[in-house]
Amino acid sequence: MLFPQDQRFTCAQCGRCCHRTTVPITAVEADAYRKAGAAQWFRERADDPSAGGRDPFEAIPGQLFLRIRKREDGACGFLSPAGLCRIHETLGADRKPLACRLFPFRFHSTDAGEVATISFSCPTVIANEGATLTSQTRELHVLHTAWTRAMPEPPAAIELVRGHTLTDATIAGLRGVLGELLDRPAPDGRPDLRSNLRRIGAFLEDLSRHRVRRLAPDAFTAYFELMSRHALNNEAPPSTRPASRLTRLLLRGFLLTAVSVQLHLDPVLSRRRLALRVALARLLAHLHGLGPGVAGYDLGRSASVRLAFDDEAVHAIAYRYLRAGLDTLGTGRRPIVEEVSMTVAHLNAACVLARMHAAAAGKREVDAASFSRGLLESADLSHADDGGQMSTFLTAFSGGLDALYLFPPMT
Repeated sequence: MLFPQDQRFTCAQCGRCCHRTTVPITAVEADAYRKAGAAQWFRERADDPSAGGRDPFEAIPGQLFLRIRKREDGACGFLSPAGLCRIHETLGADRKPLACRLFPFRFHSTDAGEVATISFSCPTVIANEGATLTSQTRELHVLHTAWTRAMPEPPAAIELVRGHTLTDATIAGLRGVLGELLDRPAPDGRPDLRSNLRRIGAFLEDLSRHRVRRLAPDAFTAYFELMSRHALNNEAPPSTRPASRLTRLLLRGFLLTAVSVQLHLDPVLSRRRLALRVALARLLAHLHGLGPGVAGYDLGRSASVRLAFDDEAVHAIAYRYLRAGLDTLGTGRRPIVEEVSMTVAHLNAACVLARMHAAAAGKREVDAASFSRGLLESADLSHADDGGQMSTFLTAFSGGLDALYLFPPMT
């Protein structure tokens, strides 16, 4: 199983996922919880001393799964005042909903093997705290077995771009080359993220050219090996071309979608549909320079905040995020070129969100706290990326490989 090699994670029971995530459960899980008396542990409000008596579970429209109903404040109804899961407390950790046990991991079945990605919408993942994932291989395999039984998915082919499938050897080689390009050191010894992303962008642009993709499989493999050596040994500075105006405009669409997720998670706004629509309309206008900021998101004020990756803590967070994405490249959800573009687009959005939060806090520079918050919110968007129409929009808003030339964005 492939997973981020340098990542650490041990659940710190911070409860962020319990306040934000919709928890899908199978009908079998729901029946088992009902028989165990789950209605007695469910609360409609955080300060409720007793159960409300309603069924804790409701159907998800258009799906076979159910979900745990949320409290009035948007949190899971099984969350205790101490920030603990009442299902966990009563039945044990192994009886928690599978979706809760899986988070922050997600499994992907591909023709090249199993891939486990990790979500950066978890503060502990961003902080890189806890046991190494390499020491949790057995636990990951147990989770994977439970996942394949409850939510089986057919293996997906891994493509470079749509219609161009890669061999297992080329996929492994591509991960290695992109990882080495990301790690290329600057004079201070740390990876120069901006330059290295441009090197990655140029390398992938070359591989995805139409005339290269038309090569026969053996010829493509030989070309890949030749250009890999060239990319790794090339000492020339990377391209200095700016990202296009279109890509900068698309980033605003990506930001709009990311912030709209945050507004939908607001427990007050989410129950007031008209107010939510007005807030979204105001946000759309603001991101295009036609109105004031909304709910603390102010693009104009963020322009005065400095974001410098010479800050060691900020650099470390951004590097780990990118490294985790490249380590698990090839999930089959998107072609690899789109997957890399989406990874960087999320980071670009995180940079802008971080500057907004730093500005709202009266800071002149983005620090690790504001950058972490920006990345958390950008990563929240990935959980709405369900493979349907939303995924199509996000792929378009990412800007393609031009997103790598936009980093770090100065919108």
